[in-house]
Amino acid sequence: MEFKDRLKYLLEKDGVTAYRIWKDTNITKGTIANYTEGKTNPNKSNIAMLASYFRVSEEWLATGRGDMIRNERVRGAEPYLVTKSGVKYYEMADGKYRMRVPFIPVKAYAKYIDECRDAEFVGGEFEEFDFIVDKIGLGRYFAFEIKGDSMDNDTKRSLSNGDIVLARELKKEHWRNKLHTDDFPNWVIVLDNTILCKQIIDQNLEKGTILCHSLNLSPEYTDFELKLNDVCQLCNIVQRVSSVFK
Repeated sequence: MEFKDRLKYLLEKDGVTAYRIWKDTNITKGTIANYTEGKTNPNKSNIAMLASYFRVSEEWLATGRGDMIRNERVRGAEPYLVTKSGVKYYEMADGKYRMRVPFIPVKAYAKYIDECRDAEFVGGEFEEFDFIVDKIGLGRYFAFEIKGDSMDNDTKRSLSNGDIVLARELKKEHWRNKLHTDDFPNWVIVLDNTILCKQIIDQNLEKGTILCHSLNLSPEYTDFELKLNDVCQLCNIVQRVSSVFK
């Protein structure tokens, strides 16, 4: 079998769709389609992601040699995988992963904004924060500390002052497309002089604008429009650690 055949076999065996893989790993539906049609071959990073996702041997998936069943690595202090963006994954006994990402506390907002302005941010000079996740994901992830109460409406949906959120960066090349705000209603929006946490409730593709919304219904937190040209970075929030129980 070629790689495309092995991947198709795994998709059919587990009843998994390309959409599901995209949601769980951030490998796009188009990329999976190219793989299954034999148009392109995966890089080492995607091989590792897919092998972990289906719990099969990386060597078998890449070459067809050896056993299909995965030989689990020893779980311990060493990362199981470090992605190109520097995100570290550590295997856990229950099959989940401890995900370690750069942490941007409120006190480091100004420094982080400068990093976004001046260069391609790597995150090496910031502290790190761990999250427990079910799957390995591609892309650049960051942990942000929430500032203020604009996203606190006293419900379970609230993002309260001091909460830590896991946010995945959306590359600028995708900003002109329709944002997936139904799947990811809450966003971290990095501007030239501040960092916001808001919901994006509307988008004008022609004007290149987004409409930002706060969960707090206080009059001081009215909806407002932002030009995407004024935005340095967009990250959708995928997980939260509440400050209430700290």
